[in-house]
Amino acid sequence: MRSLVEIDLVAVAANTRRLCELAGEAEVWAVVKADAYGHGAVEVGRAAAAAGAARLCVATLDEAGTLRAALPDVPLIVLSPLAPGEEELIATIGCAVTVATAEGWTALRERPEIDVHIKVDTGMGRWGLAPDEAVAIGNEIASGPRPERLAGLMSHLATADDDPDGFVDQQLAVFRAVAARFPPCPRHLANSAALLRRPDLLFDAVRPGIALFGVDPMGRAATDHGLAPVMRWTSSVRSLRTLPPGASTGYGRRFVADQECRVALVPVGYADGYPRVLSGAADVLIRGVRCRVVANVSMDQLAVLVPDGLTVVGGDEVVLLGSSGDEHVTAEELAQLAGVIPWEILCGVRSASDRGLRLARG
Repeated sequence: MRSLVEIDLVAVAANTRRLCELAGEAEVWAVVKADAYGHGAVEVGRAAAAAGAARLCVATLDEAGTLRAALPDVPLIVLSPLAPGEEELIATIGCAVTVATAEGWTALRERPEIDVHIKVDTGMGRWGLAPDEAVAIGNEIASGPRPERLAGLMSHLATADDDPDGFVDQQLAVFRAVAARFPPCPRHLANSAALLRRPDLLFDAVRPGIALFGVDPMGRAATDHGLAPVMRWTSSVRSLRTLPPGASTGYGRRFVADQECRVALVPVGYADGYPRVLSGAADVLIRGVRCRVVANVSMDQLAVLVPDGLTVVGGDEVVLLGSSGDEHVTAEELAQLAGVIPWEILCGVRSASDRGLRLARG
């Protein structure tokens, strides 16, 4: 086995309970799209629902079908618009869907058995109806043969995790104005960042995603919010080499030894989701000590400089993401070094035939 990804379902449950506390009277609808950001949608969804998440949110009907087969009693919401023809499949899955375009509503208008959430564009500029369109469709449903199919009014925040210009307040004003004209139903707007920092955005339900996995969307310490990391990714020292002065390791001779040193070879690379841009910048943990990734990250291998005085032997655990002793490598840290967002780090840890997966249930 080249690497092992451990998913702490006890942490998922604890994070869910903490998010429920922060949400107050609002329900928590856990977002588990993209296979729960690479953590495993079925297991994470089951743990979150058992810990208090009232609903699970996914991006596609395929994702909803996978969850429904495993979790027959958990309410599901598909957040992205359906592809043409998919409305024929909804009844077999049993989930609510999102109406974000006039065409989407046309396809669902004559299907009163399907519950819908009306999405209004308040400034994200992607999917979403204009305010007047959203209100008109909401009123049409409320006066139709099955008004209870109107399951929610929603929108999506563009800058909740980084809002130097106060754009969140502009979106909030639009959403409140639409909500004031809209028929009674649950209102939901807040994502993870809004839930953690803007209690005025909670409304009737919140849709946390990244926070569920113990990651701060602002790139700070999630522990400050009482959240614990869920994913731990490890490999092992496959080989040790001693380099004399002037010798190099890896493509491009990025690392050239200026004195005799030891380098540990680790069988993980960018094919496994460890970003090449972390070459020469990121640390891994061996025996609780930070060790720098020095050479260019290869497709299936890292070269790690062993600090003077650290005893390392073949087979030693190498922590790529997670904790060892008192040291921690977080998704937020790797994202900052890579110039990306933590979502990309977590989703990038790819499955492979020689990668293991361990679920910690407590």
